[in-house]
Amino acid sequence: MTSSADEDARVVAAIKAAGADARCWPNALDEIARALNARFAALLFEDRASALLELKYSTHAEKAWIVEYLRNHRKLDPVKARVLAEIGIGRAFSSEDFVPLKAFHRSSAYQRWMAPFGLADVIGGVIHRSETGVCLFVAFRDERAGVADAGAKMRLGDFLPPLAGAIAHHTPVSDTSALAELFDELTPPVLVVDSKMRIVHRNRSADDMLGEGDALAVVGDTLTVRDPRAKEALERALASVGGADAEAFAIMVKRGESRCCVMHVLPLANGLSALFLRRLEPVADDGGAVAAELFGLTARESSVLLAIAEVGGVPATARALGLSEGTVKGYLKSIFQKTGATRQADLVKLVLALESPFRAPERHSLPA
Repeated sequence: MTSSADEDARVVAAIKAAGADARCWPNALDEIARALNARFAALLFEDRASALLELKYSTHAEKAWIVEYLRNHRKLDPVKARVLAEIGIGRAFSSEDFVPLKAFHRSSAYQRWMAPFGLADVIGGVIHRSETGVCLFVAFRDERAGVADAGAKMRLGDFLPPLAGAIAHHTPVSDTSALAELFDELTPPVLVVDSKMRIVHRNRSADDMLGEGDALAVVGDTLTVRDPRAKEALERALASVGGADAEAFAIMVKRGESRCCVMHVLPLANGLSALFLRRLEPVADDGGAVAAELFGLTARESSVLLAIAEVGGVPATARALGLSEGTVKGYLKSIFQKTGATRQADLVKLVLALESPFRAPERHSLPA
């Protein structure tokens, strides 16, 4: 195999063109295959969650052969598993790096897929690894070209860096737009923030809560938590997103000496996190209405239930509703019987549990 600066420059230019326009990948892979004295080449992606290989791009003529391998023979390949487990990014390999050539030729994958097509060897390299999976370049040499030698691997090694740069332009980024649409439909305040606490998205309830500016606020585009301990806990949580120890958990936020809300942190992709906020002073209209219908409460029993959940015990409820404490206790007894609850705290939990997480649809008046 001969090489030239002009040929290498043509290959690199083709790779860069593919990085700018994915439709150019078949041509780029054709150029690389010719430079490596290979019959055809492809880019494969293994999804880490499913362990499935997916064909991303291939040369023009041999796509059907590769699809046949992915469907029927990849599990029989003695090279695949070791490549994905052991090979480093940017290092070219051939089959002999992982299995003796005679053993490779005896393998089911070679006998059933490569030999019938007159293929002799595979040469490739890992060009990208991420949380989601591994991207591989592979090229197949036929019997005329023979087994890949050190020169072929050295030449491929020169192409792997520009391949990695081109693939970076097409590395899938998690689309949070669908999540944002869902968050907009939720009643509880929801924020999406990055590791620096910059707000990427917030729903309407979060706007209302941040507008109050007592426990949480926005400075520029950055979330500010006035409770120092809660702020420190949130910073630690956001810093761990993307790491092995990232997990969902809750942070209590105080306003002065009193607890005002709970912040549930849910790690998302690409260094983002969703913050679900729950006020500790419940607004229980929805949950109270559902409870009234579910347990057959009268209008007065329903108002007592809501007041208990909203303002607290019997004395406060009596003052809020303009009733005597004895009357409130009578209604409470009936509510306990109908709901099966035995304590006022259970009633508060019941209302919160029945509160709809979804924002009520907007009602538009019809034009006159």
